Amino acid sequence: MTLSRSHLRSLPTVLVTDDDAAMLACVVELVRRAGFAVETASRGRDALQILLHASIDLTISDVHLPDMTGFEVLETYTSGPWIAPPERGAAQRLQRATVPAIFMSGDATPEMHDRCASLGWPLFDKPFAVDEMRTAIEQVLGRAG
Repeated sequence: MTLSRSHLRSLPTVLVTDDDAAMLACVVELVRRAGFAVETASRGRDALQILLHASIDLTISDVHLPDMTGFEVLETYTSGPWIAPPERGAAQRLQRATVPAIFMSGDATPEMHDRCASLGWPLFDKPFAVDEMRTAIEQVLGRAG
């Protein structure tokens, strides 16, 4: 089945950021199979630009990126305020930027787990169970199942 562009815009959009091409492709496929639209980035600054200029409903990011950490991407974005993208409402306005996040790491430390837990962000150790990641994505986006 081919989706129209207007239908794709109505799907929740997930930004997936990872500098490992194989992991990026794996997570992108998982997100698409779960029924969501996907944007991708392999560097933190690229992810930040996407967050600033697109309507992103969830970000899934590796903690360690070549130019900054996934944590720094989200902290920079949420330090706003930014102008709300026009797709989110009829009038543009300054607002505090927020987006739910899921993090992944091949070398997660207890401190990383504690940091994520204190902010309500899941942190997955790589490799992770695909079903567990899918469940986390669906829960964050309000489609438990």
